[in-house]
Amino acid sequence: MIFLPSSHNKQAERVEEAGYLASASDLMIGLLFVFIIMVVMLSQRVDSIQRGESVNDPLASAVLIIGQKFKEAGLNVVIDPQSGVIGLPADALFGFNSAVLNDNSTQTLKKARESLIKILPCYVHSERAARPLDCPPNDEQAEIETIFIEGHTDSKPLQQGNYTNWHLGLDRARAVYEVLTEGKPQSYQNERKLDVFGISSYADKRVVKSFGLEDAEKSRRVELRFILAFKPDSKKGKAARDALDAASSSSAPLIQTAPIMPAATVTPGSNTKPIALPK
Repeated sequence: MIFLPSSHNKQAERVEEAGYLASASDLMIGLLFVFIIMVVMLSQRVDSIQRGESVNDPLASAVLIIGQKFKEAGLNVVIDPQSGVIGLPADALFGFNSAVLNDNSTQTLKKARESLIKILPCYVHSERAARPLDCPPNDEQAEIETIFIEGHTDSKPLQQGNYTNWHLGLDRARAVYEVLTEGKPQSYQNERKLDVFGISSYADKRVVKSFGLEDAEKSRRVELRFILAFKPDSKKGKAARDALDAASSSSAPLIQTAPIMPAATVTPGSNTKPIALPK
């Protein structure tokens, strides 16, 4: 007896394959839809800040505004408002394995500096007396404590003797620092009268990964990391004080303390032994 393959099984396989492809297609369309929504929401958030509307996160608000100023100056920056970081692709600023700014990037950074001079006084303590009247909303009265200019490289070792990725990252950060802070920004200080701007190098210790593998191009970057300080008379500070006052005004004490017993003393050189007092 000869058994012929059933056409029903082949038809079932084709249906299953078609269903799998349809599911994968639906998944990709869904991911694309989510990405589009995120881009639109970020754009609307920037627009709302520029129109004078307040946002809940003062760090995100400041970084979005400053990052937008960089973009208007012609810098191709990557803005991460949640972590307070604005990234500058190193390949657009420097030659390969070089810490010397090219002519185009120098001019662009100078335009960015002019934008910083207009917006940073809204957040810098030393500029409070000369704060512009058109500053964005700042309900928390947050001020910039520090701006770290950080140099990052890819993980490929340099073949330049004792000159390593640590030196390259630091020199690139310093090159950006010298242009962005030339003139007035060098005098910006926080409430502790310390300079706002500083530089550092992370070399290849914080590379950017895509699907678990290093993305060398994105790893080569210079980042501006913003650290904010909050004023004690901000809304959050007032809310905390009100809660503390309400707790302290309670009529019944929450904790009763036992009377403190005097401690036993011993004169040096005497034969008297300390007596354990009852608890």
